[in-house]
Amino acid sequence: MTLSSALAIVVLASASASPELCRGLESQIEPDMRILESDLSQSAAIEAAQKLKDMIARDDLAGEFQFGALNQSKIIHGHILLRQATTDREEFGPNSAESRESASSFCTWLSTVGFWYD
Repeated sequence: MTLSSALAIVVLASASASPELCRGLESQIEPDMRILESDLSQSAAIEAAQKLKDMIARDDLAGEFQFGALNQSKIIHGHILLRQATTDREEFGPNSAESRESASSFCTWLSTVGFWYD
């Protein structure tokens, strides 16, 4: 593979990467408490699921541990909504009813309940 071929692949790959779905969203959440789209990656959801599984196994769900468990649940929930919106955009197109509906659901969640517990 030549350097120009490799460069073309990198440019095409970055051009097809989807921008944030909720860019420019007016959030009702304090800036330092907001969950960001970048917090909701597949790897973050897998890690959150493992942490939550461990917390459940240790019965660390009450008292000082309650908010940690709820934060892990939010990562998983947010990832599922983001994944659905991304899939709908890819499958049906960004202007489709399916894409608009799932993106709206995700962005509404992100701007209203997408916050970290202390």
